[in-house]
Amino acid sequence: MKKLPTTEKIVEIRKEAKRSKAIEAYKFFYPTVSMISNFEALESLGAHANKGFLIQLTTPDINALTQNSDTPYGLGYGDVTEGPVVLELVPGPIMGVIDDANFKYVTDIGLTGEEQGKGAKYLFVSPDYTGEVPEGYIVRRLASNRFLICLRAVVKGTGTKEAFDLLKKVKIYPLKDKNAPEANTFQDFSHKKAAATPYFVDGKFSYWEELKKALDLDALDKEYYQMYGLLAELGIEKEKAFEPNDDLKQLLTEAAVAADEQMTINAFASDVPERIVWDGKKWEWVVYGGDSGYYLENHLSLAVRERWFYQATLETPKMFMRREGSGSIYWLGIRDKDGNFLDGEKSYTLKVPTPVPANLYWSVTGYDLDTRSEIVCDGKIPVISSLKQDFEPDADGNVTLYFGPNAPKDSSLPWIQTVPGHDWFVYFRIYGPSKAAFDGNWQLADFERID
Repeated sequence: MKKLPTTEKIVEIRKEAKRSKAIEAYKFFYPTVSMISNFEALESLGAHANKGFLIQLTTPDINALTQNSDTPYGLGYGDVTEGPVVLELVPGPIMGVIDDANFKYVTDIGLTGEEQGKGAKYLFVSPDYTGEVPEGYIVRRLASNRFLICLRAVVKGTGTKEAFDLLKKVKIYPLKDKNAPEANTFQDFSHKKAAATPYFVDGKFSYWEELKKALDLDALDKEYYQMYGLLAELGIEKEKAFEPNDDLKQLLTEAAVAADEQMTINAFASDVPERIVWDGKKWEWVVYGGDSGYYLENHLSLAVRERWFYQATLETPKMFMRREGSGSIYWLGIRDKDGNFLDGEKSYTLKVPTPVPANLYWSVTGYDLDTRSEIVCDGKIPVISSLKQDFEPDADGNVTLYFGPNAPKDSSLPWIQTVPGHDWFVYFRIYGPSKAAFDGNWQLADFERID
């Protein structure tokens, strides 16, 4: 016969129930907090909503989740609170994606968009917009009022002028100003220090303050109805005061610490078999689960979604499709062939078989495990890319890459410098992957430790 426990045990169970809910809420809303860090950075750096962009070649001076230095970025954001907004693209080798305030996919643009790089005018409208929709636009209805614009100019070579000039032709403006739009601003943040990342609130009470700020600044997503219920039980509701007492503040802090630990393990030390790219190898799919990423037939794969957004940003099906003609694929390298995590004090080689099945280009970028941002070391940009250099295969058809704290004895080896005391990982990216990238006929070797 069931009996209620003691008063002390009841209090303990209540606390643990609320703590469990807070952990799940933290993990689910991580993309939302990640996005507000992007909006705040753009605004503070001069890329104001509906008015302009940052253009940059990413370097380690920019702390942002797994950005890379392959091609220049054009970054901006729109806000349809006061009415529809136009994004105008010229023809050319630009590709990009639009995500809403919760990092949910809205549309691909440019080479991977509906217009396929031929130039277009996109029109973005609010969730409840009922006004006229003019002809001549590709129309997208948002689930929030604000949206992130991420563009890449895909221009071969080490120079950036041509790519920057192309990005500067992009325009964003309110639809009401279509006859005489205000000239956009373009802030160049290449080789300048900046931060756009949730890293600074990971595992801290301030995470919840950022989340509350995000709720207050935008429309609520109707698909998140139940998840907002979790937040409400924690005292976090849109446009209501968030004033936790000392006990609740302590509980939310403990939950943030626990959730951050769980997300770290899920992202970088998962034991799910489906994450492995090739049997017998250590390479992992960043997003495992199949062609649709974490949007499975009957449910949303929360673990895969959490894994992705803890490591990275942006959501588009083109990044998750495992088929020829998809936009890109990402493979995570974090262990050597013996299963040990990559150590910044040790040296490694990686053999890349040629030809790499990339219709556009391939690259490998080194990231610090702590920040999930590019490795910071002696000003060296931690990227090796076929877009920036040509490689001479050896007699076996391989290109050997070198990773370690000190330069290789063979100065001809492409080198990514690592930092003693810091674990690290890489993304191996293929843009425009061909069939061999998926059917197993082409496989990367594992990292080989050489000291």
